[in-house]
Amino acid sequence: MSRSADRRPVLLGLLLAGCVLLTEPAVAWAEPTAPAPGTTIVPGAQVAPGEQVTAPVVDLETPVREIFLETGDLEGVAREAESSDRIELVLAADVLFAFGKADLSPAAKVRLAEVAERLRVQARGTVRIDGHTDAIGSDASNLALSRRRAEAVRDALRGSLSGTSLAFEVTGFGESRPVATELKNGRDNPAGRARNRRVEIRFDK
Repeated sequence: MSRSADRRPVLLGLLLAGCVLLTEPAVAWAEPTAPAPGTTIVPGAQVAPGEQVTAPVVDLETPVREIFLETGDLEGVAREAESSDRIELVLAADVLFAFGKADLSPAAKVRLAEVAERLRVQARGTVRIDGHTDAIGSDASNLALSRRRAEAVRDALRGSLSGTSLAFEVTGFGESRPVATELKNGRDNPAGRARNRRVEIRFDK
C-alpha cells in the first residue's frame, strides 16, 4: 500500500471538519448578543407599518428683555436709546446749564424746543425727567442742584406742550448714579465728570 492511499481518510476528515467550522460561526453570528451587565434597555414606541409619526410640540416661556437701540451725536451733547415702546434721551448738563447753576442757557432752550416737538408727536402718559450731577461738592448740594435742573427742564417742556395731556414726574439723584468714572489711574477724569452731569428724559411711545 502506498503512502498516498493512507492519506486519503485523513484528508477527507480535515475537509469535513473545515466545512463544519465554516458553517457553524454563521449560525452563531446571526443570534442576538446579550446586553452588557448594568445596561438598561428602554423599549421605544411601537409604530404600526405605514403609521405617520409626528414630533411633540413644546411651548417654551423665557423672560424677554427690552432691547434698546442707542445713538448719539458726535459732540456728545445728546444720547438716545429707543426700544419698541420706549424712548430715553440723555442731554449733557454742560449744554443746558452753567457749572453749578440751574438756569437754562440759550442753547438749552433751542434743544428743549426740539425735544418738546418730539414729545408732542411721540410721547404718551407720563414723561420722567431725572437730574444728575458729578461728585464735586457735597451730597446735599448736588441732590438739590440735580432736582432744580430737572425742574427747569420740566418747566421749559411744559410751556411748549400746553394743551397736551402729558404729565411730568421729576426726580433729582445728585451724584448717586454715575455712568462714568471720575477718577482714572488716580487722577481726575474731566470727561467722566462731564458725562455724569446730565438730564435724562424718558417716555413711552
